[in-house]
Amino acid sequence: MVGAGMAGLCAARVAAERFDRVLVLDRDTLPPAPAPRARVPQGRQPHLLLPAGARCLEGWFPGLVDDLVARGAVPLDLCADFYWHQCGGVLRRPASALRGPAMSRPFLEDAVRRRVGLVPGVTVRDGVTAVGLTADPTGRRVTGVRLGDGSTVAADLVVDATGRSAHSLDWVRALGYEPPPVSVVRVDTRYVSRTYRRSGPAEGGWKAAAVVGEPATRRLAVALAIEGDRWITFVAGLGGESPPVDEEQRRAYVRTLPSPVIADLMATCEPLGAASTHRFADDRRRHVERLRRFPLGWVLLGDAVSSFDPIYGQGMTSAALQAEALGRCLDRTGAVDRALARRYFAAASRVVAVPWSLAVGGDFAYPGTEGPRPAGTDLLNRYVARTVVAAQHDDAVALRLNEVQAMVRRPGSLFLPGIALRVLRRGRATGPASERVLPRPARA
Repeated sequence: MVGAGMAGLCAARVAAERFDRVLVLDRDTLPPAPAPRARVPQGRQPHLLLPAGARCLEGWFPGLVDDLVARGAVPLDLCADFYWHQCGGVLRRPASALRGPAMSRPFLEDAVRRRVGLVPGVTVRDGVTAVGLTADPTGRRVTGVRLGDGSTVAADLVVDATGRSAHSLDWVRALGYEPPPVSVVRVDTRYVSRTYRRSGPAEGGWKAAAVVGEPATRRLAVALAIEGDRWITFVAGLGGESPPVDEEQRRAYVRTLPSPVIADLMATCEPLGAASTHRFADDRRRHVERLRRFPLGWVLLGDAVSSFDPIYGQGMTSAALQAEALGRCLDRTGAVDRALARRYFAAASRVVAVPWSLAVGGDFAYPGTEGPRPAGTDLLNRYVARTVVAAQHDDAVALRLNEVQAMVRRPGSLFLPGIALRVLRRGRATGPASERVLPRPARA
């Protein structure tokens, strides 16, 4: 596994059940405790492990979720604990089974890396740079990787989990293979994030909040309760809109959004540390399913296959689901051959198709988004906007919309008759739902 981020760690856990030895390489010196990494700039931004991703991790590492919560992660019901303001109102918050822990990415990655390191047959080596592939005399089969110190490591299967840069694409080109075709959608999203001391619950009992401005404003803000009795907030501007870094100016910026809840949190909680910035230039999807020529024993996984605008919180879950798909394909083929690669590339494409359609479709709602527009995007965006309005008045619609966002149901489930009739009826509700902070619902 080249890369010891979440994608590489998930792939390592899957591979450990099917190979005698698994080696995870990373060029960084990995921190001994949860800490952002210099080469993972988005690590300082809020991350959310969606229920589908939490299911994968709990299956591979039984007891992980309880351990994370015991160490300070915040248990989160993505429906009942999530204040979501969009299209002029607040979505309903019924209790749901959409559960998962809220925490920072370094906190989660540290816990998973420790567990991976305890799996028999798995070794994690940091401070090691992979610079190329080795292959048999025909160039048709990868036999390992070349390291920066001139040494080589033999391998039956090399998984590129190096992120959206996908370093191995240059390596396979050197063997005479062209990279897969790429879809690129330019979004130019800019973030400013900061943590704050969390001395008690938010008004209304929510643990996560998203306030989305009208598309013309190209602004939104998110707040998330995380470990260490902290809040992490991020303020985003899309299409080149730049949120201020200065605290006072940024609070004023957030005040322009249609709900005050995040601005109020920023005003009343003590800031911790400096604000951090990040810029995400484009959504990028490599169509691995269209590859016809490729070396055997090599696959891409995680952001190397597809990276989405982080505002949708789908990246870690997508990586986990791709790793799960790799395991199924290995079980089916029983060998590292062409059938494995073709099955896996097709499966990975199916995994990323859903978050890609949600992220890219959502991005095209904002002015300035450029690139190939998926068929039906405008119609889907109009229907989703109507669904959001209906979800402000109807628990069933709110639950289904959250299930789709959480990647436990496909977007097509929003069009099933029982939901579509509710959307058509409640999506025309006169006036937005109440602007007040809705109370946390009682649980059965």
